[in-house]
Amino acid sequence: MSEAKRRKDQKPGGPIPLHPSLLALHHFHHRLPAMKKLIVLLWVCMWYALIPAYGASPVRIACLGDSITAGMLVRKEDCWVSRVAKALGKKAEVGNFGVSARCLLFKGDRPITREKAYRDALAFKPGMLLIGLGTNDSKEVNWRHKTDFADNYKEVIGEFRKENPRLKVYCLLPIPSQEDREGGISSERISREVIPLIRQVAKSTNSRVIDLNKVMKDKESLLVDGVHPNAEGHALMAEHILLVLKGKAVE
Repeated sequence: MSEAKRRKDQKPGGPIPLHPSLLALHHFHHRLPAMKKLIVLLWVCMWYALIPAYGASPVRIACLGDSITAGMLVRKEDCWVSRVAKALGKKAEVGNFGVSARCLLFKGDRPITREKAYRDALAFKPGMLLIGLGTNDSKEVNWRHKTDFADNYKEVIGEFRKENPRLKVYCLLPIPSQEDREGGISSERISREVIPLIRQVAKSTNSRVIDLNKVMKDKESLLVDGVHPNAEGHALMAEHILLVLKGKAVE
């Protein structure tokens, strides 16, 4: 019977005839044993499940901070930022936007917000932001503006979230310092004043805390000059940061 005659003889409202190729597939399907049908179904499901993962872009992680973030006094590959990048591999694109001696306070001596690295971090359009600031803010010359610290911190987070409202922010608590120079970095000020303010900011901005202060507590031997960690110190920090990023540690 020709295709034209078959269509002409079809009654209105009757079943729609299957295309020959679909009809053949239908017959083949019914001939397959039940187990083979299950295997085929599972294979198809797995294939479609893998398509989004395979095509997903790596998450961009911006690490904004001071000389510890920049990896001062250690090789580039030993810095905690580089270690995190290596561990995450193709799952992430990690950018190091650390600048030596920088603080968070806008009225401080060297605010990170005035640096090209800060603008580069914004242009990076990260999906995650790790902020490692507060150490240099503890200096006497900067901490006189301490009443601005929380608001300035929130403003930095807000500026990044303008670019990406779904941005995940992690606030790194500054590590203890052994510097005893007058007017310099104050470990006591960090623990008693800076860290509590960072915790408040994290809570009010729905950000996460990564407690590097606890990780490096009583680890004076891992500080090259009383302030900057050596390679082993950076390794400990990177290990803890990765645990938090992967949801295996809760602060």
